Amino acid sequence: MFSKGCQFVSLLDGVGYTNRMGHLNPIVDFSILFTISRAVYESLIIFEILFVLPKTEEQQTIVYNFFMAHGLSERLKNLGEEMRSENIAWVQEEQRDINECWDAIERTNLYSTLDKQNKTTIKNAFGYKFRYIFKDDNSMKLIKWETAYKLLNVKENLFDSIYSLFSLHGHPSYLSLIQFRDAFKNEYRADIEMAKYSTQCILSFLSFFIIDYMKLNPDIKTLYDRLEEPRRFLIGMYEDMMRGK
Repeated sequence: MFSKGCQFVSLLDGVGYTNRMGHLNPIVDFSILFTISRAVYESLIIFEILFVLPKTEEQQTIVYNFFMAHGLSERLKNLGEEMRSENIAWVQEEQRDINECWDAIERTNLYSTLDKQNKTTIKNAFGYKFRYIFKDDNSMKLIKWETAYKLLNVKENLFDSIYSLFSLHGHPSYLSLIQFRDAFKNEYRADIEMAKYSTQCILSFLSFFIIDYMKLNPDIKTLYDRLEEPRRFLIGMYEDMMRGK
């Protein structure tokens, strides 16, 4: 999270170019800023799914092993035959880790009490999907990136379509290309405005993360309480403003 934030800040100065023949004024490539914003957003959502939203230790065991098994399965799936044949022991170890993820899920009392439909959901999704949360009745719900912001308990309409915006500018679609083309007119520097908006997004996501992380880690909260009041205000400002607490 924070390495991405630091990299983001380094890009705000923009990029220019000078040689003996000419000079290009610095511009801010907001498509890269939105790409980093999306990555930080996704990291925040996964943090919430794995560590904040589970109401019990067994719920967390299930969602975390979903997460782990998906990552390991994706890595094995992307291995070519040559790589597999040259790393047999490592591949077997990875598969054992995946199997242990499933065993950890099956060992929970929660899994044994789930109905057939929810057990089938878990079996079918294991190794393929991982963004699941438990509802109040212990049924499982798949979370889509586009609507995952609702898990943050922000005020209504604050982040509507935000993921679509990130994806639009992060991918080379026709619309993103013409918006980039038109962003650097002298009368209106859209790149600056886009940079401001993406910066607000990054600050919001980091504020949510820090505040929620402190709730899980009292030692970090102790360090936070030792900070000067202006620093504490800046850290929690966006979280407080957008959640309205």
